[in-house]
Amino acid sequence: MSGDLSGFSMFELFKEEARANAMTLSEGLLAVEAIPSDLKHFEGLMRAAHSIKGAARIVGLDVIVDVAHAMEDCFVALQNGKETISPARTDQLLQGVDLIRNLAELDESQVDSWSQ
Repeated sequence: MSGDLSGFSMFELFKEEARANAMTLSEGLLAVEAIPSDLKHFEGLMRAAHSIKGAARIVGLDVIVDVAHAMEDCFVALQNGKETISPARTDQLLQGVDLIRNLAELDESQVDSWSQ
């Protein structure tokens, strides 16, 4: 993407941010699932969730703000050893990623019906 973003709507910019960070989340979660004791991935996961949360807040997608915030809190708890990753928790987090990905594929005109 070039430096000129004038041709993009805020929603289109959100979608690009969501797609890129959803990929980071998926890859990071799969890496954590493979080696749960390796804590190095949680910082990147936390940043990706935080970025999605901020982008969703800018365009008023409260559902995604809440999902990304919950994911971010989970990554912080995992990073700080307050929680341990389990297959069930990984599945929940991946479901959140799927929700974000699904929204990132919608046209802006479909958002209202999607969020009801």
